[in-house]
Amino acid sequence: MVDLDIPSLLSGIAPRWVSKAACAVLGIGLAVLLRFIVQQIVPGAAPFAFVYPAALLATLLGGWQAGMGTLAGTELLAWIFVVPKGPDGGHTGQQVAAAILVALTASAVIAVGEAFRVAAQKIVAERNAKLAERELLFRELQHRVSNDFTIVNSLLDLQRRRSTDPETRQALEQAMGRIRSVAQVHHHLYRLPDIGAIDFRQYVTDLCAALAQAAFPPTGLYLRCHCDQAYMPRNRAIAIGLVTNELVTNAVKHAFPHDRAGNIDVRFEKSDAGWALSVSDDGIGFSQPQSKAGLGTSLLEEFARQAGGTLSIEAGSGTLARLVLPPSAAQSSLQDGSDT
Repeated sequence: MVDLDIPSLLSGIAPRWVSKAACAVLGIGLAVLLRFIVQQIVPGAAPFAFVYPAALLATLLGGWQAGMGTLAGTELLAWIFVVPKGPDGGHTGQQVAAAILVALTASAVIAVGEAFRVAAQKIVAERNAKLAERELLFRELQHRVSNDFTIVNSLLDLQRRRSTDPETRQALEQAMGRIRSVAQVHHHLYRLPDIGAIDFRQYVTDLCAALAQAAFPPTGLYLRCHCDQAYMPRNRAIAIGLVTNELVTNAVKHAFPHDRAGNIDVRFEKSDAGWALSVSDDGIGFSQPQSKAGLGTSLLEEFARQAGGTLSIEAGSGTLARLVLPPSAAQSSLQDGSDT
């Protein structure tokens, strides 16, 4: 109803009285048009029939003043051009009484229309106020969650640096990587107005940059990333991001021992089967994940299941991990992919 409030829509462009007058003219024009059509079929029938819808429309669009203006204009035109005159050229008392009755009943219709209009505006205003309050609370919550990610990651990093056990340090590094993946998705959800889907290409690009900065040792390793433009539901994006994190971290740890240089490629592309995430390296490769019951393998399988895809790993001179997703996994864009 607020969108149909012509004086509010034209506020700052035209004075309110001009907007209300325009609504009255619109109502009168509608009544004249309908009367012209009916006049061709049944001349003189129900002369005041179109006073009611025209006055109601003007009231809903411009308020009761516009409705009353429409009532006066349409009834005057009907009285002059439609109401039949007697032999003496005048109108009968019955016709005068009918016109007065139409004016009274139409005024009641205008009052009802104005009451509905005011009530609708109040409801919309209250709804907008509640939505604004919820949006503010949501933003505050996202800010606090973002801070919590940072605190947890800092605590894990502090514990990792204090630990002398290699296995403990490795487990803490893996936990930090998983937190970074979730935090990266959260960052995009916080920025985008539509929290139902995120720009997956931007997410993967930022995730690869974070992994290159945090997970790569100071050697000649390079992480390359290519992602077709796609918009991904947030739950699936989280799962795919965690798969990416695990696979890249595994490649860094196992494929390049003794400070060996090499490349790791992350690609997310549209394929014949739908969509495919691939993480490949040119390292020494490994036959299979270390243990079928290992935590890393179990997490990869669970993340792949949450993403709705099928994960396969091929090893040889290097390693290729591929997560195949159904066509419905993402919505593609007309934009081309980009390399980073």
